[in-house]
Amino acid sequence: MTPPHRRVTFLAAAKADVGRLNDDDPLIAQLALQKVQDLQAGKVTGVPLQEMAKTGDLGDCAKLYVGVGRPPSHRIVYRAVDGNPAHLEVLEVVAVESRTDLYAHLLAASRLGRLPIESKRSFNRLHQDVIARRAAAKGRR
Repeated sequence: MTPPHRRVTFLAAAKADVGRLNDDDPLIAQLALQKVQDLQAGKVTGVPLQEMAKTGDLGDCAKLYVGVGRPPSHRIVYRAVDGNPAHLEVLEVVAVESRTDLYAHLLAASRLGRLPIESKRSFNRLHQDVIARRAAAKGRR
């Protein structure tokens, strides 16, 4: 049996992640886009995520490792969405972000409306810290 064709789409916010990443570190953005192309071509598959107290239920999502260093610095979080499994598998990129402090996973959970109430305050602080660090780095350039 022939495997289904894949099409990868991006949430608008995930597309913005790649654009911002291209501004901050073009190499990582290029690596992320190559990894997404490999995903669409069926050359790679992600590691399934699970429900965790901190991130909520991301059981329908998977992650790909991307970036430089060991472990790679960034994660691509994606999920399967509508499609006919016999003919077309549609995957949607939800977040492309740093792996630090589970940021990519938390951001994906937030974008999907699954972030547990108990995690919202700490996620908001982390998110504001990330934004502030990026602004400071941009100011130094």
